[in-house]
Amino acid sequence: MGGEKFGKRRGTCPLLPIANPICPNSSTASCEGCKGGRESEIRGRRERLTADLLKKEEEVTLTSAIGLTTTILIEIHMRGLIDVIREDVSILTLLAEVLCLLDMIVNSFAHTISTKPVDRYTRPEFTDNGPVAIDAGRHPILESVHNNFVPNNLFLSEASNMVIVMGPNMSGKSTYLQQVCLIIILAQIGCYIPARFASLRTVDRIFTRIGTGDNVEYNSSTFMTEMKETAFLMQNVSSKSLIVMDELGRATSSSDGFAIAWSCCEHLLSLKAYTVFATHMEGISEMATIYPNVKILHFDVELKNNRLDFKFHLKDGPHHVPHYGLLLAGIAGLPSSVVETARGITAKISEEDAKRMHVNCEKYRSVQMAYQVAQKLICLKYSNQSEDYIRQTLQNLQESYKMDKLN
Repeated sequence: MGGEKFGKRRGTCPLLPIANPICPNSSTASCEGCKGGRESEIRGRRERLTADLLKKEEEVTLTSAIGLTTTILIEIHMRGLIDVIREDVSILTLLAEVLCLLDMIVNSFAHTISTKPVDRYTRPEFTDNGPVAIDAGRHPILESVHNNFVPNNLFLSEASNMVIVMGPNMSGKSTYLQQVCLIIILAQIGCYIPARFASLRTVDRIFTRIGTGDNVEYNSSTFMTEMKETAFLMQNVSSKSLIVMDELGRATSSSDGFAIAWSCCEHLLSLKAYTVFATHMEGISEMATIYPNVKILHFDVELKNNRLDFKFHLKDGPHHVPHYGLLLAGIAGLPSSVVETARGITAKISEEDAKRMHVNCEKYRSVQMAYQVAQKLICLKYSNQSEDYIRQTLQNLQESYKMDKLN
């Protein structure tokens, strides 16, 4: 009885005593769909597959066989092809690299041609031991995003092998460092560069210490990661290298960070490598009073109505923006009472530090004068000017030195 109910609900074939889900007819004695099918008996039951289902089964089997055969044939041909080209893999790899480089250079020249005259690219000059001189250099990527991108200069030489770039946060220091690296990379791979003029020397490596961040995988804090990268830099740098460092020492206490930044700068000066060092530690600028081969630059920032107006233009010498951190804290919404308390503490600390620094650096004045003369003499060594011009410059330099000694 249960079988009859089940058979009527699912649809049964009159030939079968059990449910047949294939046959849609459960009442007629002669089912056309069951004719020409295949009948089998399993555990005392007879089951029938219709002719349509058998046909579909054959199609699926044939398709699977064709697919398997195709896969086998492809694998056989691929193995044969690999055997043929295995001996030339190194040549093909080199060819692929050459094509990639050629494609990049061609696109670079196409971009150079399509740029506006005001944003023109120029072909750099190279010297063996000469300076790195970039006039009106620009960031090759950001200038395409910002229409009013501000170009900046760079000059490094044996007589001035370290440039310290100063400025508050968000003034453009990190962008400038990246810009210098990208211009030199583009020049050394044979591309035109985004600048008005450039005379470069070939560098063997570019070492960068840019950005902050810890390394969770290796259990390294931000400061430890910073120190490891700096140690690697100092262990592998040569006199032909370019070093770019951004805000070294800011991940620890102010006193320790200042001491580390100062000592690292002194060590890099002894290596005679070209170095661009960005920082907002104002005390670092005093290095220029001791070492004449240190050049201090700053990004122009104006203070208007207690707000910072960033010009993104690089200028000579140090520049102090009074309490820019406190201004930013006030803009960010810190309570005014907290900002005023911090302002009073900062004023006391700054006054004491200025007195100590003035006493320590005054004794280096005479030595600095001699170094400045030596710096100008080294620049004249690589000058392309005429002998008369060089002779006149030496005479003027001698007279200027005598006047400074009298003063």
